[in-house]
Amino acid sequence: MRKYTSWIFILIILSTISYINIIRKPEIIFVSKELNFNNIIIKHFPLTQHGKIAWWKNNREKLKNKFNIPVMASNGDWYVDIWNYGNGFKKLPKGDVRIFNADTQDMMCFDKDKCIDKELLMRVENNRRGGIIISIGDNKIDEK
Repeated sequence: MRKYTSWIFILIILSTISYINIIRKPEIIFVSKELNFNNIIIKHFPLTQHGKIAWWKNNREKLKNKFNIPVMASNGDWYVDIWNYGNGFKKLPKGDVRIFNADTQDMMCFDKDKCIDKELLMRVENNRRGGIIISIGDNKIDEK
């Protein structure tokens, strides 16, 4: 019985890893640029810090070539915010999204029909020394 239970456990672990690595591929849904602030709305972003950093490293050339991201300010500064697509786009709620109220406080809007619930997955920015800082939650990682 114990051997049977071990095989079921291994099968569950392998199925979960396969789902995360094969089926759950990140997909860029929408890109927004305003001055040197760049926003990427993405579905199925990697779950781990290591996976998020690896995604950035593996996709930054694609972002530059396909979407012209990051757009830099005249002093060279730029920011890339990666947001969770979550439950999809919503219409602009009633009220002013710049004024916090029950309908708008947790929304980020790019257009009147392109609002999402705020869930920042990762921020990437350059620093004055020419390096890159990756922020994931409260963690800041210097990329050389």
